[in-house]
Formats: sequence, C-alpha cells, structure tokens
Amino acid sequence: MLLSKCQEWSDGGRWGYVAVVSAFMIQLITFGTTQSIGVYNVEFLDYFESSAAAISLVGSINAGVFFGSGPIASLLMNYLSHRQVALIGAIISFTGLACMPFAPNVVYMYFFYGFLSGLGYCLLYIPSHVLCGLYFERHRSLASGIAASGQGIGGTVFPYITYMLIETYGWRGSYFIMAGFSLHSIVFAALLLPLPKHIARDIDTTTAPENVDPLETEEESLDTRHNKSVSSYIHKQLETDHIVHLRNIENVTPILSSGETDLPVTANINVTDTNNMHIAGNIMSTTFISKIIDQWRNVFSFGFIIFFFNNIFWNMGASTVIVFGPAFNIHVGFEKEDATVVFTMIGCGACVGCVLGGLVGNLSCCNRIAVYIFANIANGTLTLLYLLPFLYTFWSLLILSLLWGLMFGFIVGLLMVVTADIVGAETLGYGYGYLMLANGIGCSVGPPLAGWFLDATGELVPGFLFAGLLTIIGGLLVTLIPLQRRLCPVKGKTSENQAES
Repeated sequence: MLLSKCQEWSDGGRWGYVAVVSAFMIQLITFGTTQSIGVYNVEFLDYFESSAAAISLVGSINAGVFFGSGPIASLLMNYLSHRQVALIGAIISFTGLACMPFAPNVVYMYFFYGFLSGLGYCLLYIPSHVLCGLYFERHRSLASGIAASGQGIGGTVFPYITYMLIETYGWRGSYFIMAGFSLHSIVFAALLLPLPKHIARDIDTTTAPENVDPLETEEESLDTRHNKSVSSYIHKQLETDHIVHLRNIENVTPILSSGETDLPVTANINVTDTNNMHIAGNIMSTTFISKIIDQWRNVFSFGFIIFFFNNIFWNMGASTVIVFGPAFNIHVGFEKEDATVVFTMIGCGACVGCVLGGLVGNLSCCNRIAVYIFANIANGTLTLLYLLPFLYTFWSLLILSLLWGLMFGFIVGLLMVVTADIVGAETLGYGYGYLMLANGIGCSVGPPLAGWFLDATGELVPGFLFAGLLTIIGGLLVTLIPLQRRLCPVKGKTSENQAES
C-alpha cells in the first residue's frame, strides 16, 4: 500500500528522483572536469612549449573517447547493469586523473587523460543518463533536462576551482585534487538501482502495433517466420545427429566386447561431437549477427542518420569554443582570472538552458524538433559574434558567453528526449550510445582543426568562424527530418512523428 502511494509521486517512482540526483552529480563531476581542460591548456602551452594543435589534442582525445565510446557502453549494458557499468567507469576515470601529475610529456597525457579518463567518463555518463530517462515517461524531458543541468553547473564551478588550484598548487598538484573529486562518482554510481518491475514492464509494452510501419511489421513477421523455420531445422538436425551418434555406439558395442580396437568408436564420437559443435557455433553466430542487424535496422532510420550527422557538426563547433575559450579571452587582452570568470558564464548559461530545454520539451504543445533546430542555429550565430572586435570588453563577452551557454544547454537538454522520439524508448540505450559516437567524432575533429588554424595564422578567428558555420549547418540539416515526414508520410504514428507533435 505504501509502495503504491510512493509510485504515484511520479511515473518514475520514488527512486526515480534518486536516479535523477545521481545522474546530475555524475554529470557535474565528469563534464566539470572535462570543461576545465581549457584552463589547463593555457598552462600546458607555457610548460611543454608545444604547438597549439598538439596541446588541443589532449582535450579533444578526451572528449572524443568520452562520447565516441558510446557503443561500448551500450554493449556493456547488455551484459551488466547500469550501476555496474558506471562503477567500472568511476574507477577507470579516477585512475587516469591520478596518473596525470606524473606526466613527462604531452603524449603521456594523450593516453591517461585523453583515452583512459575519457573512457571512464563515458561508462559513467551514458548508464546514468539513460537510466534517468528510462525511469520516467511523461516527464522524461524534464528529468533529462534536470540531470543534464549538472553539465552546466560543473562547467560553471570547476573551471574557476581549477584556476584557484593551479595558482595554489600548480597544475600537477591540482590534478590530485581533481582525481579526488572524480572518486566521489563511485558513491553516485552505486545509487543507480535497476528499474522497478512495473516500469520495466511498461517499457517492454510501449511498442504497440499501431506505432509501427505496416511494411516494416510485415517484413519483421516474415523474418520471424524465417528464423523460426531455420531454428526448427537446426534443432531437428541436432536431434538426428544425436540419434545417429547413439546408433553408432550400439553398432560398435559387439566389437568392443570381442576385444576389437576402439578406434572406430573414437572416430565416430569425435566426428559427431565436431558436427554438433559446428552446428552450435553456427546457431550462436547466426543469433549474434541477427541481433546486430536488428539493432542497426531499429536505430539507423533516416531521421537518426540526419540526427547523427547533426551531432557531429554542432559538437565540432561547441568543443572548439569550450577548449579554446579561455585562450581566446586571454588573446583579446584579458588577464587569466578575468578570462576564467568570463568562461565560467558558459557553464552558468548551460545550467539554465538544460532545465529550460527540459521544461520546453515536456510541453505537449511544443514542437521539439523546431526548438532543437532553433537552438543549433542560435548557438552557431552566437559563436560568430565572438569575431566582432567591438564586443571585446569584459561585460560584453560575459553576456555573450552566458547566451552561448544558454543555447548550448537547450541543445543538451533536448538531446535525450529527441533521441527517444526518433528511435523509441525501447532502443534508447542503443540510440544514445551511437549518438555519443557522433559526439565523439565531432569533439575529436573540431579542436585540432582550430589548433591548426591557430598555428598557421596565429589567430583564433578562423577556428571560431569555422565552428559557428558548422553549428548553423548542423541545425539546418535537421530540417530534413520533418521535411521527409511531410513528403513521405507513413501510415500510423511513428516515433519520429511524435517529435513533431
């Protein structure tokens, strides 16, 4: 009785709130540490005397592995619980950060901070964020937005904390404390309990026949009948081989009793066992391949492919601004402390934007695709405003950074719910994992390109220009999703139609 009343608090149940808080704190720690790399880059440029492109690879590899390892996290969630995957990620990320104070060169940082910490952050972030979205249905957008606001708060607080730690303990000493912050994520990962049975049952039954394309349903039924016929044939073949195997043993029993050699028996048994092993192996390989094919067919629709490339483009632009933001502020004449304060406004705006994006996405009258497109174009336009010299004052750049972070937060706050609209809740884990791969590609390519522009021209203007244009192009690309639905309507209400309703 009491449990049923607690479940009525929301569609996520009473532990849904704990899952949201855990995801919020995990994102605060992981994204806060990641977005502080821009402050460290200023120190790395002076200490190691390397090129800007080489230094930017430290952060871009971290972000690339962070997001690009999404399919790995999705695969692990098939065999382990969300909590177990997150605990593994917490240990890996702590190990990478704890080794950073001993870095003798930049290449060392590529592995320990870039690869190791990035992989740990991915295994922390994706299970917590996906589980947070699965706990809720009616308020999934709001829950995801609140959890994603941890990114904004982390981006607001951690860069300034990092600056103060570097001023006090140096960049090497500061990494010991940052590793301690990362170790706290073990506690929050341990709170990611599995879904209650009534919520898991609801997710399993969300795919109704009327929500599926009739043609796809017919094809799936044909595939099911084909798979059943193949499966029955294989089982019959196994039974036949077993019977033959027994008959062979019966036939050679008199030979054994008369003292004849037992080589024929061994040969028959080995041949039969080998055949059975081959058949069993074929069953396993066929099942595994069919699962992969079904996963790709369910996830990679036309809408998700467009969404995939959109995430590559806007992540190339956003990662450029985040990695080179402090260096850009110093380049236009600010002191390190003022440059850090201006940069933290990005995180402050992102915090507000994530919550607002979740609220807007939760409104039934809201066209989530249209809001997402607007946020992309607005974010790219604000990136281009960094190129206007008359805005190079403290308050102008502070307001500009705040607005940029606000639009960035809108994108992040809508990311989970738009993904669920496109691929459906039942395949949300797979879809979000592949989407993180797109984010990783964008984060891996954007900062090195901006660093190459900086080395070639001595200016950050070309890199920011390229970043702004890519973000705008990515937003315009998403317009193909509703356009395709208008030109090629499908009978029944699909998940992509829900994103537009």
